[in-house]
Amino acid sequence: MYRVVALDLDGTLYRDDKTISEETINELKRISDLGVIILPSTGRTHLELSVLLDRLPFLRYALCCNGGAVYDYLENRYIYEETIPYGLALEVLEYVKKLPVYETAVIDGRRIGKGDEKGEVCEYIRKVAVKGVLPNIQGVTDVKEAYAERHLDAQKLLLYPAENADKEEVIADLRSAFPQLEISSSGAKLIEVNIKGVDKGKALKDFCRLMNIPIEESIAFGDAENDISMLDAAGMAVVMENSTPETRKHADRICPSNNDDGVRKVIKELW
Repeated sequence: MYRVVALDLDGTLYRDDKTISEETINELKRISDLGVIILPSTGRTHLELSVLLDRLPFLRYALCCNGGAVYDYLENRYIYEETIPYGLALEVLEYVKKLPVYETAVIDGRRIGKGDEKGEVCEYIRKVAVKGVLPNIQGVTDVKEAYAERHLDAQKLLLYPAENADKEEVIADLRSAFPQLEISSSGAKLIEVNIKGVDKGKALKDFCRLMNIPIEESIAFGDAENDISMLDAAGMAVVMENSTPETRKHADRICPSNNDDGVRKVIKELW
């Protein structure tokens, strides 16, 4: 039986209106009470999951930053973290100034992003970013300069392609310029940058190793291309009906969409 349930959030656990049905919450609590670890697996930071934790107070761990960190809420610490070295992050932030993107950086769970001297994030990021992360973004006039002052490694960098930018061209450019980085996408207007080899799949494997749980005893749910590594790593890969065509290729099974409580229906069937 599966002992870890790794859940992507947007497009998977969350419905399109960013809510979770009461029936799904009840099913997750039921299997949590049986000893199953529910592991939210997201690009968000540990500071951006307060609403989820309010709805699912039985959660202890979260796989964050697209695989760059796993946070333990009971002990208030990272149990796993792989970052982009400070100097390399500076290089990338300088390089992307010439690309049609709006850059942000994540340091210790907090974000800095393109904005103004009052700390307000720019209008474009407010328009395209997931609304739940906006309170955690400090606006700055120059992201590279603001990041340089921190003198810390970056958990990840996020780039929002401009209105008319070709996201795939930007990704290809970055992969060519920085082969030591992992470049992925979890949405039409989002490019995620981690250190090479870091992704949700590696983080899930390392989490299971830390918990002394065979990776075969994990099940992963996802819908987007940044979930593929996690789906490939898990003992069972469940892909949402609303997934991208590429993600669908990596499914052991397809479940109903996020708006049709697909996660709940599979859990109820398996347990």
